Amino acid sequence: MKKILHVAETIKGGVATVIRTISASPEGDAANYELVYLVPEDQEKELHGIAPPQIRTFARSGRNVPSLLRFAWRLSQVLIKEKPDVVHLHSTFSGVIGRCVCVLLRPWRKPQIVYCPHAFSFLMESSPTKQKVYAWIERVLQKVTDVIICVSQYELDKAARFGIERKRMKLIYNGIHHKDDAPKAAGTEPIHLLFVGRLDYQKGFDVLLKAFAKVQRKDLKLTVVGSAVNEDSVDCPPMDSVEYLPWVTPSEVQALYQKADALIVPSRWEGFAMVPLEGMAMGLPVIASNCTSLPELVTNEVSGYVFPSGDHQALADVLTIIQKPRLLDLGNEGRSIVRERFSAALMIRQTYDLYRAPTY
Repeated sequence: MKKILHVAETIKGGVATVIRTISASPEGDAANYELVYLVPEDQEKELHGIAPPQIRTFARSGRNVPSLLRFAWRLSQVLIKEKPDVVHLHSTFSGVIGRCVCVLLRPWRKPQIVYCPHAFSFLMESSPTKQKVYAWIERVLQKVTDVIICVSQYELDKAARFGIERKRMKLIYNGIHHKDDAPKAAGTEPIHLLFVGRLDYQKGFDVLLKAFAKVQRKDLKLTVVGSAVNEDSVDCPPMDSVEYLPWVTPSEVQALYQKADALIVPSRWEGFAMVPLEGMAMGLPVIASNCTSLPELVTNEVSGYVFPSGDHQALADVLTIIQKPRLLDLGNEGRSIVRERFSAALMIRQTYDLYRAPTY
């Protein structure tokens, strides 16, 4: 039996969805794996459906030095006690700290290291100097990494240009379980728009608000679900026809998807976002920016609409022209695309194939 330790410094949003999805081993293979998790204690509920005895936690008060040190110390304890065969590190902070801890413990423990950045730091909007520093760190740490999972072709190709060895990278698209909900029907009610995610700069929430404020339509309703995670606070100004909700349960999100007519994803960069996959699986067209990996999922006038990243006027122009019957057609096409190309079963099988692979 192989023991897999999933490690995340924060799991709010898509990372939690990915971890929950790959917590289901390939059909008929569950007896060959034992899964353990290390996550922030205030985010443990994000791993709903996973038995509490499998979960280890650490105290996180934000992305600050004390929290990161507690994370590193707790990871050291878990590695020594649990003796995992594979350590699967999720996101860049976990990737940097986790691999450093694994190197320090190598005289006692030498697990296989699988790392998924869910968007490399050097792909973020930042100064060229910062990008070079982030890329240098990743180039150094790749030497102690057995496999780096890239969740989009864009991410893999860009990483290679920044000096990450292709032989260490494996493309595994995020996947989602098929939904059997009844097809949506066009109605005469207002057009319900939905945003689900972190209200951080990366996700382009500010772009959405600016765009919505410019649209002179009375038949648009916007529901915003989420909160700031990597930033101290985000302004959520009262606006006509805009409803703000905190993080809600998966069943509540499903109900919001079912009620909505279109999903808006105005991100500035992404690894391979789970939210548009979830929406498309429910028959929602996606209005997305053209950042990083999103064009691999959303095609303009096929499964939704695509606008230039960061361009609130372009998003406003899209919101000005959308109509329910066309949104319905785009949503049905998006549902078919997810079924064909982005299944959870494929994602799970490819991930567990990596766990079984020999280390470098």
